[in-house]
Amino acid sequence: MRKLPTLLLAACVLLAGCSTYQFITPTAQWQTLIGQLQYVSPKRSMIGETVVTRNGDADFQLDFMTGPGLPILKLRKEGNKGRAEAAFARMSWQGDANHPVGPLKSWFALHEVFSGVAAIHARDTKTTLQSQKPGEWTADVEIAGGKPVSVRITFPRSKEQFNFHFSR
Repeated sequence: MRKLPTLLLAACVLLAGCSTYQFITPTAQWQTLIGQLQYVSPKRSMIGETVVTRNGDADFQLDFMTGPGLPILKLRKEGNKGRAEAAFARMSWQGDANHPVGPLKSWFALHEVFSGVAAIHARDTKTTLQSQKPGEWTADVEIAGGKPVSVRITFPRSKEQFNFHFSR
């Protein structure tokens, strides 16, 4: 009989550790980019609508959807906490955003790319950005009117490519 309370306590502790972190909701102070994304990998190619929001260097969110708002991927990063829900892979993951599981590494690296894009202060320019880790990614960026209109990111190791085109 003494084992039952111990088992219940252990189950409660384990289940409490599985709770889902509640990520913050973007406010008007966040930078928001709305447009289209073409994602290409050796296994698939997808095109859809995207909303990219970021707040400083710590908070980043990306929504990738198709059709009338049908989600393909929802990605959230707050500090070192990360969460991704991928409808196309029927999976969700939550953990350390600096060490995501394999197929999500490039998706979480987009935070670094868009931090670099935000640091460009030219009104009209075309430039290439590089990952802080040599060879991880390169990004060709076009800025018009002080805002990004095109961001093309290549991940040579995984052979993935992200082509963003922003309308606002």
